[in-house]
Amino acid sequence: MRYPKMVILFILFILSGPALADRGRDYIQVREVTMSLQDGDAVFDVRFELDAFAKIYVLALGTKYIEPELMDLFSDFDNVTVRKSGPNMAVLVSEAAGDLRSGYYLYDSRDLGKEIPKLTVVYPGRLSRTFYRVSATPSVFSEA
Repeated sequence: MRYPKMVILFILFILSGPALADRGRDYIQVREVTMSLQDGDAVFDVRFELDAFAKIYVLALGTKYIEPELMDLFSDFDNVTVRKSGPNMAVLVSEAAGDLRSGYYLYDSRDLGKEIPKLTVVYPGRLSRTFYRVSATPSVFSEA
């Protein structure tokens, strides 16, 4: 008896879901993060790669199941939401991440959920600064 390919793929996805959950964040390899400072908010553009099973799962069922893992990366930040996500990128926003003091937004250093190979901070004037192999964001400020 021949089963349609979609049924076989569906069964594979259902069975691989719990296996991916047990592996923790091993299936997501964050390659780089760009942190843009925008009127007191911190906007994170995250570029990552998924292992083969996770990639198939995401392509078939969507990115909703990996969003909690991405949000855990920024668990030290308040008010984090996912603005957009895809199979190899996501945009997350931390509203009011910077404190307004004397005409400047101050962004304190915050721990990240794991070490990031490349973190680029983009200031409002498009000036940027890149850091390598970091496990926390730097303390930075921008003019209000």
